[in-house]
Amino acid sequence: MNLRLYLKEFERKFDMEKAVCNHGFFMMAPNVWDPKSKSLTRPLTLSNSSSVSVTISHPRTLSFLVIQVHGINNVSRVDEELILQQVGRMLRISAEDDRDVTEFQQLHEDAKKYGFGRIFRSPFLFEDMVKSILLSNMTWERTLGMASSLCLLQSKLADGTVSSQTNKKRKRVVKARKETSGNSPSAKEIASLDKDLINEHCKLGYRAKWIVKLAKMVESGKLNLEEMERRDMKAEEVSEKLNKLKGFGPFSTATVLMCIGYYHLVPSDTETLRLFREVHVNVECSKETLETAAQSFYDRFSPFQSLAYWFDLIQNYETKLGKLSELSQLDYKSVSGCSHMKQLKAD
Repeated sequence: MNLRLYLKEFERKFDMEKAVCNHGFFMMAPNVWDPKSKSLTRPLTLSNSSSVSVTISHPRTLSFLVIQVHGINNVSRVDEELILQQVGRMLRISAEDDRDVTEFQQLHEDAKKYGFGRIFRSPFLFEDMVKSILLSNMTWERTLGMASSLCLLQSKLADGTVSSQTNKKRKRVVKARKETSGNSPSAKEIASLDKDLINEHCKLGYRAKWIVKLAKMVESGKLNLEEMERRDMKAEEVSEKLNKLKGFGPFSTATVLMCIGYYHLVPSDTETLRLFREVHVNVECSKETLETAAQSFYDRFSPFQSLAYWFDLIQNYETKLGKLSELSQLDYKSVSGCSHMKQLKAD
């Protein structure tokens, strides 16, 4: 069956392709972008915590997004609303997001010409946080692999092939099954596991411990993601909370803040240093001074520094590789300066 998400006053500025293909998250499982149909397919979460696969598209003649729900003939009103909320969050379809796009494009003429301003994100903040951890201190190709492994693990959790009760000393004998990718694991699912089981399936290394601890804090209520999402707290308060969590250094914190809608911090990493060496050659910076230099360079776009940075980074990628929206999934691993990362470590 199909659902509709009406764009209403956002229709004039909304471009499905540009709203999706502007950040590495869209390349990470369980997201699947189809360059030919310009549609996004992935699982979303229902009210009973199960997942359903949907395909999101925006035919140019229509004033609404078409959300094709696979495998279900009837969706309850509660689940319909939940699906629409998740799609709206991913594509930033809200009055607040539209205002941010307008204000940023008033400061950045090139971004306005290109139609850039919506940074793609996940259906839920927890998934954004997990993916931010996967991005830190890791090659892009390996990050893509870890995200895929987590979704495979989630499918095994959903069908009972793997459970938190799995005996570590005595391996279970299970029938051969075709592995299918699932959803990104929820905080509840991750909190029920231990780091060793996760690493057995996903090879996350020390990140597994961080992700399990994050999930348990969310599930226990010690970390209220809904409060952070509603912006009940100031950006500085959110940063303070994140900085107390293992796995959330300056880069991860800036990325999560950007996902929430706070754009004042530049998420600086080796790709940032590569960008400055290749594009902003007049700016002097090193690994030690990068964070300060990048922040200072983009301060003229305050409070949208990270949007201005991502605009430059996407332009840099597309100059080399062509439109990201037209790449095949096999080419995703090429979208980073992994070889440059090795050089930086040697410098």
